[in-house]
Amino acid sequence: MDANDSSMKGEEPVMPERAAERPKWVSSWKLWTLPGRVVGYVLGTEVAALVLAGVLAASQPAKGHDYVRFALLLGLGLLAAESTRRVEQLRRQLSDTPHVNMSSVWILAVTLLTTPSLGAAAAVVLYAHFWWRTWRYIASVPAYRAVFNAAMMALSAFAADAVAHWFPANDVLDITKPEHLIAPVLVIGVFWLVNSVLVAVVIWLSQGEAGWSRLLGCWSDNALEVSTLCMGVLTASLVAWRPWMVVLVLPPLYVLHRSVLIKQLEHAATTDRKTGLLNATSWHSLADRELAKAARHSSPSAVLMIDLDHFKRVNDTYGHLVGDEVLRKVADTIRQQVRRHDLCGRFGGEEFVVFMPDTGRDDAVRIAERLRAAVHAIPADEKMPRVSVSIGVGTYPELGHNLEDVLLAADNALFGAKNQGRDRVVSEAAAR
Repeated sequence: MDANDSSMKGEEPVMPERAAERPKWVSSWKLWTLPGRVVGYVLGTEVAALVLAGVLAASQPAKGHDYVRFALLLGLGLLAAESTRRVEQLRRQLSDTPHVNMSSVWILAVTLLTTPSLGAAAAVVLYAHFWWRTWRYIASVPAYRAVFNAAMMALSAFAADAVAHWFPANDVLDITKPEHLIAPVLVIGVFWLVNSVLVAVVIWLSQGEAGWSRLLGCWSDNALEVSTLCMGVLTASLVAWRPWMVVLVLPPLYVLHRSVLIKQLEHAATTDRKTGLLNATSWHSLADRELAKAARHSSPSAVLMIDLDHFKRVNDTYGHLVGDEVLRKVADTIRQQVRRHDLCGRFGGEEFVVFMPDTGRDDAVRIAERLRAAVHAIPADEKMPRVSVSIGVGTYPELGHNLEDVLLAADNALFGAKNQGRDRVVSEAAAR
């Protein structure tokens, strides 16, 4: 799993006088535009990976057959990366969470079959290929990110190799009994854990407070990473026992890569990129379906129309980057304050909407008040202004028998909240 495109953007560049001390070609690196704490973490991770690679290369020297297996697996890894180059480019452009590029299949296999230092070498070569053939054409993926991701993968491989050494004969591939599965399971778990923690720390240092899904990726991303690690163990087993059958790994890996792209394209088509909420079209379609279900079961539903107060003033005073961060934090707060099955969407600009099935007017007003208070409690500082929201509540079936009527009721209530001074909740009944 890699640090994603948006996770290492900073607003605290290294001091100019420090940059002036460096050679000109070094001073131009985009790495120095990151916050100082992120630069320190990135460089520290890379140095740790380099030092450990040297120590392990000296303590566990590679033998002749190790280099043969390394060359075989690396060649297959490069072939897989080249065949999915366009798919990877599209996936990288669409990704806004920690990104899984499936290189761990080959890195883990090399580590288990040869030495950890060769596993690190595989990470370096594969990530160099990713950057040179794919990522350098994407403006938001500079070279330092490829180097950092390679270092994280190397450290994950070192940790996995250390776990493998706990077991007799250091052979996690000789599975003759069910209880022997504990070895590869632990190796996969440690590789995943170390990599996830390293990614989460750099995102946290870059963005400060962030939700778990942004730090660790969603469930499907982590399931994909674990699946690629399982394929890495299976690939190593094939090379160890039936080397020629390893080519059979390539077709399913290619199909898996493309299927993940299709899922990302579907997500991009239904999701607002800036906030991660449903876009207006998708929200309206899903809410219409939920309202039809409510009609069949004679159950109440509610709609919240939420508008950020004085948002134009935020953009004019602090800039659009801060405005975008405000939108993201408000969207995260909305998700946290409503139920998992409630439909949260962005209608455009600074307006949000929530559809809540099985919710009457009193419960809707109570939830809206809790949401309003939570937004008002978002921490403010010199880079993040205090914000508030006005919320209008519309309910079904009291105020209409279709989604448009309920939306209009909520919108009228929202205007009532604005007219009454903002930073408040108004139900449509109270607005009349």
